[in-house]
Amino acid sequence: MLIRNSYAKLNLLITGKDNFGHWRNGILSSTPATEAPSPSNYPSNTLVLAGSRTKRPDILNNFKHYQAGWDITNKHYWAALLLSFLQYYDIKGQQSHSSQRLCLILLLVFTCASAIGCILLSVGQDQFHGKAMDTLNYVVNQSDYTVQTLVNVTGYLSLAKTVNVAQVFLPSDVKDDIDHLNVDLNNAANTLRLKTNQNSHTIKTVFDTVRLSMIAVAVVMLLVSLLGLFLSILGHKNTIYIFIISGWLLVAVTFILCGAFVIINNAITDTCMAMGQWVDNPHAETALSNILPCVDQATTNDTLYKSKLVVNDITNIINGFIGSFANSNAPPGGNSNYYNQSGPLMPYLCYPYDSQLHELECPPQLVSMANASVVWQNYICSVSESGYCRSTGRLTPEMYQELVGAVNISYALQHYAPPLLSLQDCNFVRETFRIITSDHCPPLEDRLRMVNAGLGLVSVGVMLSLALWIMYANRPQREEVFGKISCKMMGKCNGSNTSIDVESRSMKMARGEV
Repeated sequence: MLIRNSYAKLNLLITGKDNFGHWRNGILSSTPATEAPSPSNYPSNTLVLAGSRTKRPDILNNFKHYQAGWDITNKHYWAALLLSFLQYYDIKGQQSHSSQRLCLILLLVFTCASAIGCILLSVGQDQFHGKAMDTLNYVVNQSDYTVQTLVNVTGYLSLAKTVNVAQVFLPSDVKDDIDHLNVDLNNAANTLRLKTNQNSHTIKTVFDTVRLSMIAVAVVMLLVSLLGLFLSILGHKNTIYIFIISGWLLVAVTFILCGAFVIINNAITDTCMAMGQWVDNPHAETALSNILPCVDQATTNDTLYKSKLVVNDITNIINGFIGSFANSNAPPGGNSNYYNQSGPLMPYLCYPYDSQLHELECPPQLVSMANASVVWQNYICSVSESGYCRSTGRLTPEMYQELVGAVNISYALQHYAPPLLSLQDCNFVRETFRIITSDHCPPLEDRLRMVNAGLGLVSVGVMLSLALWIMYANRPQREEVFGKISCKMMGKCNGSNTSIDVESRSMKMARGEV
């Protein structure tokens, strides 16, 4: 009876060995000579094509080896073929340990490459965003300067309407011309301000969105790379599968962002080239007029013409007052021009423009608008309660203030009107685009190349890490799974004893040691 039971146990162990192969050096292996035929739908005389070559891990069958041979109609064949790289992992002895070490080294290298790519991506996008904002702010500042110039001219023209020297004002027709001119100037300023603000807001929104997406990709890809490395080392297969799916999605996103940055790079290069060509042809009507439009030529011409007329009209008022009041030696008694003025005669104000509105040099015996207030200050007299001069002088303090106010308005118009020539000739736009093409475009293109390098490094690093995650996470599970199955089949699995050497145990029982 004892011999019969021993024989039955030996037969059971031998059957287990035939089904699961030999245990050699602690590694379960199967050979064609000892493998029991697996259940199959094929007839017994069916030839398994390329059977030895197609034994690969099948991801659809819990990574068990595919046994049905070449069959392009079998989904398990394709699933095993997709993971054909795993056949190089299922090797024996010292070669398996070397493969594991190589896999770990490559995994560390690719993870470091992904981390470096994330750093390049973060630094590159930050520098690109900063340089792009600097360029945008420069364009906006140039536009604001132009708008402010137009506003200043409008403001001083409006002040010219209020010039009052001894109850002498500008002619009413000149005031009407100023009103019409201010309407045109305000329209030009509003148009320039509106277009610049709209374009700058759109560009800023795009760059901010790109920046946020770059930051999100850099952070998420770095976390995925590090977590994938740790989980693969710890052997968490199920979690690794989730990370593989998310990793492929993120790799696809990074490649899409690479394409987006190629588009942005091409757009910036096209814009820089277009600006360079427009600098050589500034008066041509192009799409760049939507970015920073020139001021209407008719408006600038009219503004320059009317501003010069107003300056000469104010000079007429001032010189008329000096000749009729300040330098007159009117006798006292009922004369409105008399306020007891006396002393040396005041110098007249020189005309900045001739009758053709061409610029004139100021003669030495006259005062210019730049120093008139200082020179005339020497002709102020002290005033009594009745408003008459009590000391030598040609001007009362009130008259002096009126003259200086008129001169200041005239000087401001003379100062702010000439810059309108640059608006008329589009010089300010040409200078703006010239500086952008020379100082801003090259750094922008360099930053874009850094961002693309970071995206490419992250994409390739994570993509190569995905395959290594599977290989390294599955390194111990193969032996443990087969060991547990064999133990359960023999009924000897008792917790920790899951790696029993079946072949040596059967030999012992055959010798009667068990």
